[in-house]
Amino acid sequence: MYCTSCGIELPDSHRYCHQCGTATGNTGFTSPTGEPGMRLTRPMAEKKIAGVCAGIARYFGIDVTLVRIIMVCLAFWPPSVGLILYIVCWIVMPKDPLLLPPPHVSQGNAAVAN
Repeated sequence: MYCTSCGIELPDSHRYCHQCGTATGNTGFTSPTGEPGMRLTRPMAEKKIAGVCAGIARYFGIDVTLVRIIMVCLAFWPPSVGLILYIVCWIVMPKDPLLLPPPHVSQGNAAVAN
């Protein structure tokens, strides 16, 4: 990749040109394929209490049962660390956006002028 301002060659991972400071367009929130990067959010469809364990499992790509077992173990040893961690994550982690289906348009309600 080349800087659009000064023309020097830059590695693809750089977000700014080290020569002139111009942004390269790599915001860091997208993967190399252009898809949005992983975000730590709480899924509402897979939750048991608040969705914290499901969100952590999805972010790290591991089984949600393993994360739940680790949280329960941390709740008892060291005392209440898991509980405090869970409550903090519950407050800090945003919910997934609610995805609604597209509105259904029935053709019976449309007036046809002939």
